[in-house]
Amino acid sequence: MDSNAAVAGSGETAESVGPARLRLLGAFEVTESRPAAHGCWGELPHSARRLVAFLGLHGNVTRDFAAGSLWPDSRESHAQADLRTALWRTGSICPGLVVGKRTSLQLNPQVRVDVAELQELSRRLRAGHLVEGGGWSYGVLLPGWYDEWVVVVRERYRQLQLHALEELAEQLLTRGAYGPALDLALTAVEYEPLRQSCQHLVARIHLAEGNFAEAVRSVNAFKDLLWRELGVQPSPELLRLVTW
Repeated sequence: MDSNAAVAGSGETAESVGPARLRLLGAFEVTESRPAAHGCWGELPHSARRLVAFLGLHGNVTRDFAAGSLWPDSRESHAQADLRTALWRTGSICPGLVVGKRTSLQLNPQVRVDVAELQELSRRLRAGHLVEGGGWSYGVLLPGWYDEWVVVVRERYRQLQLHALEELAEQLLTRGAYGPALDLALTAVEYEPLRQSCQHLVARIHLAEGNFAEAVRSVNAFKDLLWRELGVQPSPELLRLVTW
């Protein structure tokens, strides 16, 4: 390994990566839009994917924190060596993706991260801002990953997504955009079929469109599902929507 490769791979330089995006919801995916002449990104090995995902979730972290979290069962010296290897592999395949200083690491600031976008969307919705409904990804956080640092925050991001979908659909319903509102509400139902607030929203949108039969059908389907899965009935508030 020559000295230039070592520096690039270590993440010590803030090489420009151009517009890039890291997806952690629904799948792990790194995409970059630079022309191929600037270097074609390839598939990251396992250790590099873990490092990039960790930085996507935590932002700017110390090297000690990253090494200890990613390799908790290793001795400190081994964990630091594994971290250096992961940094070199990341820099070799995706130059400029990770920026490192002597004691800290972070993703290149030009990289857009879907969980950060979700947090910003959630903040704006809580503040009462009108928000457009598209342009963000959703899904289980890093499905199939069982690292502790993933598992402990997975439910948080699931709830953030469900509330965001519901609040966006509610905004669109209020504005009379029934089609997009229904699409978002059904996305929430698909993500969590037993969540009554999603089902309540779907029924309300059908009723706002004048589709009473669709509302009845959706409520009855949910009633059957809830009884089959949990042995309970929907709330009276939901049933009253379609009982005239």
